[in-house]
Amino acid sequence: REGGGGGRIERSGIGMVRDVKALAIAAPEAPAAAPPAQGMGEPTPVIESVEPYPEGSMVKAVGGSQVLIRGREFGRSDEDRVVTLGETRALRTTWVSSDALIAKVAPGVGADLPVRVEVTGPSGQPRVGSSPYAFRYSAPYIYDVSPVIVGRPVVGPAEITLSAWGVGLWDTKPEAQLNGVTCVDTKWVDNRTVVCSVASNQRVALENPEIKVGGQRSTCHIMRPGICTVSLHHRSVNSPKALKVQIRAIEAHGGDATWLKERLKAMEKTYSSNTVYHPCKTWVDCRVKSFDGAVVSGIIMVTTGVCFFISVFFLSKAVYFVYTWVEREALVRAGKLPPIDDDEEEMDPYALNIRLF
Repeated sequence: REGGGGGRIERSGIGMVRDVKALAIAAPEAPAAAPPAQGMGEPTPVIESVEPYPEGSMVKAVGGSQVLIRGREFGRSDEDRVVTLGETRALRTTWVSSDALIAKVAPGVGADLPVRVEVTGPSGQPRVGSSPYAFRYSAPYIYDVSPVIVGRPVVGPAEITLSAWGVGLWDTKPEAQLNGVTCVDTKWVDNRTVVCSVASNQRVALENPEIKVGGQRSTCHIMRPGICTVSLHHRSVNSPKALKVQIRAIEAHGGDATWLKERLKAMEKTYSSNTVYHPCKTWVDCRVKSFDGAVVSGIIMVTTGVCFFISVFFLSKAVYFVYTWVEREALVRAGKLPPIDDDEEEMDPYALNIRLF
């Protein structure tokens, strides 16, 4: 039969529509679902910075450290808020002001992690602000190695135990290296222990151990001499020239020196960019400034020694005079010496010195 729109719609004996195309054209489309409102006109939080709190403290992998989140529109003190650092919700969030929050960090590892702040006000709709690459845990640092072999290479098969802080409370899949050579197998033991396996017949110098966790490279803080010869922040005495010699030696034996090349590149960049770690522009300039610093330090040490000697000399003289006066008074009271005459002109030089003192 004829439809109201002029189209022909036929039906079968059981009432099914045959002209589906004509019906689809005539039927209006369903309206799209509206996105959920975020706070009904309430401002969205803005994250500007995330820093350890107190300033300069460590953000430990075991958790419990605190970070200060600065920004805007963090709401009022009576509103609910949730802070997520990386993929983990903060253990506790303290409202400081509408521009600052203090969050207690959960256990974890990694760097360049996102931060998310969710505030729920009277409307019941959460207002969410986020910032990528805003948070990082403190990088691991190695403080011991076992066994200690200095002056000759380690020949595999062997297992080297690296003791470090900040490896993680669970298996964080660490990657260990020894002097730029990647371990054939790295086994996580706990937050402070990693075992590096050296392959059979592989020769590796037990220097510059490193652990990579969550995209972060560890620093070496082993106090025994001869182990930490290169560090991320160039706290060592190694020069770029010595580092190049090590790279050539590793490559001559078929080893992979990519790690040391990265260190060399970072070191040369640091020397040429006049950073806070080295207040000099070139390696030669660093040597000159080191010599000047040594000369100044020597002058200061000599001056300090002279002042100390003079102080000790006069102090000893003072003690001697006091002792002499006390001894004289004791002898006078015992009647073994006459009392000191008040007439200084008739006094002998010894008694006069005591009297003047």
